[in-house]
Amino acid sequence: MIKRTFVVFLSTLLLVLGLVGCSSENSGQKLALSSTVTAATDAQDSTEDSVQQVDTLTSAQAAATTESSETTAQNTAAVDGMSGAAALNPEAQARPQKLKEYGSLWQSDLFADSRFQLNIKLTPSEKKEAKILARSFESHMERAKPFMHYLLTELKARNLPVELAAIPLVESGFDLRARSHAGAHGPWQFTRQTGKSFGLEVSSNYDEFYDFVASTQASLDYLTHLHKELKRWDFALIAYNQGEFGVKRVIRRAKAAGITDLSVDKLSFSRMGRLYLKRVRAYADIMHHPEKYGVEHPEIEDREVFKQVQVAGRVNSMKKVAELSGADLQLLKTLNAGYLSDRLVSKKQRSILVPVENVAALEKALGIRAEVPFSGEGVAALATR
Repeated sequence: MIKRTFVVFLSTLLLVLGLVGCSSENSGQKLALSSTVTAATDAQDSTEDSVQQVDTLTSAQAAATTESSETTAQNTAAVDGMSGAAALNPEAQARPQKLKEYGSLWQSDLFADSRFQLNIKLTPSEKKEAKILARSFESHMERAKPFMHYLLTELKARNLPVELAAIPLVESGFDLRARSHAGAHGPWQFTRQTGKSFGLEVSSNYDEFYDFVASTQASLDYLTHLHKELKRWDFALIAYNQGEFGVKRVIRRAKAAGITDLSVDKLSFSRMGRLYLKRVRAYADIMHHPEKYGVEHPEIEDREVFKQVQVAGRVNSMKKVAELSGADLQLLKTLNAGYLSDRLVSKKQRSILVPVENVAALEKALGIRAEVPFSGEGVAALATR
């Protein structure tokens, strides 16, 4: 009995212990699972916090980038007259804005539409000629750069058509030392006889036919005379090339033959005279409307380019003038083509043309206090480049 009771008690005890063991194992598994879930949840929360931090940082960076871009755009827009690339380029910022300061010659009153008085409308033949001449327009105008402001100023002062500026383009392409087979000289291609009759002089070291200022004054005097005599600019232009009395003879014969329509088409002008008029009209139209021919004007400022300085008795060498003034020697030779050598001597006491930016330095070096007023008489000017 006691033995059976002990066996029952022992069996009961083992059963209880077994149940307790199972319960403990399940609790451990539950605890481990709970820990795993908690760790995963914590990891997810941590990940979400990290993502939120990254999003916050990205938003801040984007805002900073946007603000920087807006600042750059504002700085770029603040640079007047420059592109964005130029605004960020110190050299471009430091580059002189001379055209902006003085304006363009081609946008000035000297070249206004009202200054074109001949009302040129090209014929088909003249348009064809203009397309050919347009090939040389830019190279000729490049040589004309130092003198075009002066020439347009003189034309306006005399109330002459701006189209007359096309004459040296046709005659010489602004080559101041040009010579023709017929014996004409200089940018306006005066013959010696005609030039001397309008005041141009030649000495051993100076030739006013090559002096742009002197030859321009003589040419405009001659053209004014021709227009006064012939009453029409197309006749005057032909006469500039063919001679005044030849044109008068053609007109006289036409009147004697009963011709009342005294136009170029009705009169028996020479082939060369007609070709010359065609070329002047064509170049004038190119000059007025370069965009029609796919060419451009050179950049020329609306300001005086050169001034005269009296150097007689102070310096007798163009090289010395270049040293004292800081002017480019080749430009001095171009402006003063009337001098036939480096020596600044001639029968007359002549001045020398100096770029305006170098005048003060030269006058200071020579001890000249007052600037000499500009005058066309006896002033040397442009030569070939």
